[in-house]
Amino acid sequence: MMTNSNSDVQKTIQDYIVLQEMFKLYAKKRNDLEKEYNRLLANYNDGEKNYTLDQANKIYGIYREMVNCEEQSKIANDNFIEAENELKRIGEILYEASIQAQISLPAINGTAAHTKSVVVTFSNGGVTVR
Repeated sequence: MMTNSNSDVQKTIQDYIVLQEMFKLYAKKRNDLEKEYNRLLANYNDGEKNYTLDQANKIYGIYREMVNCEEQSKIANDNFIEAENELKRIGEILYEASIQAQISLPAINGTAAHTKSVVVTFSNGGVTVR
């Protein structure tokens, strides 16, 4: 009995797309949180660096979220690189061809789950997904 290797290729393409989006999302969120962190420091600082407990809690909470987003962004990027390398291996097997596919994508950042038409092109050891 043969297994359906198309599902492996589809999963790799899906991972590539999802992880790339997650990396961008976490990087943007981290950047936004850093701006909020700096804004809070500036707004609460009267030049004496004395904060109320509530102000300190807000600053600390934003900082912890910022660090968490940075960690999540790194994890997503590392996993994205793995998916990209796997796609490159698939490209080597397919001798630098291209794949046209309908890829089901889960809900990300409040968007509904949907299907996306993609073309995966392999050339010169690289991969492009559009």
